[in-house]
Amino acid sequence: MMAPAAPRWTRKRLEAMLGTCYGRTPTGHVDTAAVANTAGVSVRTVQRWMAGSNRQNAAIPHTRLLQLCRPPADTQERSQQAADYASEAITKISLPKGRAILPAWREQGWLEPHVVGVLALRGLPLRQVVISNGTARSTADLRRRGELLDVTTVPTRFHATVLVHEVLSRVEPWCVLPSREILAVGRTQVWAKDGPVVDLSQLAVAAALR
Repeated sequence: MMAPAAPRWTRKRLEAMLGTCYGRTPTGHVDTAAVANTAGVSVRTVQRWMAGSNRQNAAIPHTRLLQLCRPPADTQERSQQAADYASEAITKISLPKGRAILPAWREQGWLEPHVVGVLALRGLPLRQVVISNGTARSTADLRRRGELLDVTTVPTRFHATVLVHEVLSRVEPWCVLPSREILAVGRTQVWAKDGPVVDLSQLAVAAALR
């Protein structure tokens, strides 16, 4: 199946994203001061980015857009390292007699089945990919945060980590980065609700994680 085209960043889309990720003033306008503080620019610059008609391309440089929508480079690097480590762990787990399995993996429950889910976040037009150990308490916590749109179970925490990385790779053009004031947990794992629908089970099978 052909991947959907990346979103076009119109003025309307930029304004909606900034309002979602940085909040709005009591009068309903984007909190331009919060955006300016994050981007390291003036409030007037943020206002210029949002100038023009709704269908017009937003007047924001691509580098600034990425700064507002993607985690810092060091965070992205750590995420990639975690996925690489998880992939190596999966290979070690499959070795005969589990010779390469670290005791800490068992102690922390990482070798038990884990659940990966996609949440429609409550009160925000965003989707979030999450990992759960599948307990009733963990599931209840997820349901407090939003509606579970899709779930799948994979063999270990490592499989779940790789699957999350696969999901975020698929939806990267739609990813955004809410401020900590807007979303305290998992803010680097969210994307706009108009992004492509992710079938977790299908993706897990395609990535040889099931």
